[in-house]
Amino acid sequence: MAARSARARMAWLAGWAGASTRPPRTVAPPRRLAGPALAGGVLGAIFLLATLAQGGFSATWPFNVGERFGLASELAERGIHVTAQPGVGYDGQWYLALATDPLLRSGIADHFDNPRYRAGRPFQAWAGWLLAAGRPGLIPAALLVIGPLAAALGAAATAGVATAFGRSRWWGAGFVLVPGVAVGIAAVTSEPLALALAVLGVVLLLADRPVTAGLAFAGAALTKESYLAFAVAAAIHLLLEPATDARRRGMGRLARAGMVLLPGLAGLAVWWVYLVGRLPSVPGQPDNAGSALGVPFSGWVGWLGKVVTGRYGPPDVPDSPGPVGGPFVVISLALVAAGLLIGLSHRSLPARVGLVLGGYALVVGDALTWLFFSTMRALAPCVLAAMLAVLAEAPPRPRTAPEPARAPPATEDAPVT
Repeated sequence: MAARSARARMAWLAGWAGASTRPPRTVAPPRRLAGPALAGGVLGAIFLLATLAQGGFSATWPFNVGERFGLASELAERGIHVTAQPGVGYDGQWYLALATDPLLRSGIADHFDNPRYRAGRPFQAWAGWLLAAGRPGLIPAALLVIGPLAAALGAAATAGVATAFGRSRWWGAGFVLVPGVAVGIAAVTSEPLALALAVLGVVLLLADRPVTAGLAFAGAALTKESYLAFAVAAAIHLLLEPATDARRRGMGRLARAGMVLLPGLAGLAVWWVYLVGRLPSVPGQPDNAGSALGVPFSGWVGWLGKVVTGRYGPPDVPDSPGPVGGPFVVISLALVAAGLLIGLSHRSLPARVGLVLGGYALVVGDALTWLFFSTMRALAPCVLAAMLAVLAEAPPRPRTAPEPARAPPATEDAPVT
C-alpha cells in the first residue's frame, strides 16, 4: 500500500511532463472581449486618477524623481519640469528619463544610479516616446496613459484565456486585481505593460498563432527581462505537444517552440549588446536583475516571518499600506502556490505558465522583502501566471439539479384524478 501511494505521488508530481493538452474551446472573438477590456481600462483609469489626486494632479508627480542623481535639472533642460523629492526617488523616474533619449545618444544615463541595469528595460520608455510623438512636453502624460491602456489590453487577453477554458469572459477583469497592476500604474513602472503583453502572448498561442505570440512575449521581455519566463513556459508547452498536433500544423515542435522563445532572446541580446557598447559599467553595481534572486524560499520565509510576527509594517516595511499590506502578501503567495501545484499535475498552457513562474517565485530572494511596492512588483508575473492556471484548471462549481416541476394545486373547477 505504501509503495502504491508513493508511486501515485510521484506520478502526480511528474504529471506536467506528459503530452501537452489543448484548450477545450476556441478563444472568443475580439468583439466578445470588448466588455472586459473596457472594464479593465476604467479600473486602470480610476487607479491613475486616485494617484494623481494625491499630487495635485501634477503629471510628473507620480514619477517620484529624487534629488540624489541630479535628474530633475537634466529633465528640465530637455523640456520636462519636475519637482525633485528628497532621497533617491523611485523607479518611474528612469522610464521618464529614458523616454527623452530612447537610444541613449545624449547622455541621459549619466544620471542613472545603475545605467545598464535601468536602461536594460526599454520598451515602456519606447512606448511613451511613440505615444508622445517624440515631443518632450507630452512624454509624462503618454507614460501615464500606458497604465490604463495596458489594463484594458490585459483584461481583454485574460478574458480570452478564460473563454478558451469555458469560463465567463468577465473573469478577464481580474487582470486588474493583480497587485502589480495597481502598483505599476501608481508608480508609473513597467509591470502593467509587461503583464499585458505576457498574457497577450498566452492567448495568441491558445489561438494557435505562435509567430505573433512570440512577438508579444518579446515585448514583455524587453519591458522587463524576467517576463521572458512566459516564453520559456510556452516553448516547453510546444515541445511537449503531441507529434500528431505538430504535424497537423505543418511544422515540427522545435520550430514552433523557437517561434515563441527566440524573438525575446534575440531582442534582449541585441539590446544588451548595444548597451554594453553605449554605456560604461559602474563598479560594484550588477548589470542585471540577478541580485533580486536568492536561495529557494528565502523570500517566502522573510515575507511570512514578518507577517506572522506582526512586523509587516514600519519600520521593517516602510511603505506598507497599513494593516492590509501583510494580507496582500499572504494572498499573493497562496495564489502562486496554487498555480505551482496546478502546474505540477496539469498540462495545459496556463498550467505550464503557472509551473514555470511559480518556480521563479520560489527563488525571489529576501532582498525585496523590506519594501511592499517592490514585493508586489516582483510577484506580479507569478500571481498573473497562477491566476491563469486556476482559471484554466480549477474544477468548475457543480451545478445543482433543477427541482422537478410541481403539479398545480387542485381547485374546485379542476377535479383531482
